[in-house]
Amino acid sequence: MGAGKVSVDERYVLALGCRVSVEPGVGSTRVTWSMQGIGGEDRKRPPQGDRVVSFTCGRCRRNFCATVESRSKTRSKRLVYQVVGWLLLLSLLATVPVVVHLGGQTVDENDSGATDQLGIFLLMAAVGFIAGLTFVRLGRAHEGVRKFRLVRPDGRTTVWVRGHRLF
Repeated sequence: MGAGKVSVDERYVLALGCRVSVEPGVGSTRVTWSMQGIGGEDRKRPPQGDRVVSFTCGRCRRNFCATVESRSKTRSKRLVYQVVGWLLLLSLLATVPVVVHLGGQTVDENDSGATDQLGIFLLMAAVGFIAGLTFVRLGRAHEGVRKFRLVRPDGRTTVWVRGHRLF
């Protein structure tokens, strides 16, 4: 893997979770999933564009579909997410020293402009840190599978898929 390259496998595997139980507790809820991997030789990414794939849950026998992106589109999205994330994290090299500098200054009691600047730079540093880590993580986790839908008996798809999720 060279510089600027993000590896994406030609084949993909869908990790489908079917909810088995939900146990409410004090302050938390425990959800138990039955996991199954849906893959094989026929699960290749489309050469270009997106493709809708159909599959069945092995536990409850419901039919689902998902949209699989091409290898180049998945690679591009991964790269964009990671570049944006790292740029946001690199912006901390500028915002954190400014926050330290502004925070160490003494200001007059009636000067609200100085505290406004400190608040803005502090907010920029916090947003840069949180959003940067989020984008880097999204870039590493993006598999190119989206639009997970339940297929009704009449053939229409629903947006709300109850008791199932892709991992």
